[in-house]
Amino acid sequence: MATLTVNGQVVDHFYDCNTPLDATAQLVHEQYGASATFSVVLTELEQQAQDKAMARASITTQVADTDSLLGTTSDTTHLLLNELSGFINKLNKATTLAEVRASTSSLQSAIGHIEADVAAGSLTFPYQSKGQQSVMDEISARATAVNQVLSK
Repeated sequence: MATLTVNGQVVDHFYDCNTPLDATAQLVHEQYGASATFSVVLTELEQQAQDKAMARASITTQVADTDSLLGTTSDTTHLLLNELSGFINKLNKATTLAEVRASTSSLQSAIGHIEADVAAGSLTFPYQSKGQQSVMDEISARATAVNQVLSK
């Protein structure tokens, strides 16, 4: 829990970190006087949660709402599923190297530019900023946790 310090003294070791700053200021000024100074010190987990909430709020206001982001993710998944299915079906029927190469044409046309766009810097993905290993760890942890819930 967060710690509330007023005039250099800790007054609350279990302060709710979600209390708006203006509400905290009003509380401090009512209880300790208008000249009182205060600070709220968050635990590491609280700070991480607030940082994540702020980043998500910025994404919502600057990029798109959650439903739109989910729609884009869904579209991406459907595109990849369809293209991968076509690729696998064509590859399965291929008997020559030329047929193997031809089986990639639709997939290459649909998403082949992505690698070049990333290399040129005109396309970036969030996982690049978050770190690939961090993202893979998050995927694994969430998938395992969801599966544990579904398996019960």
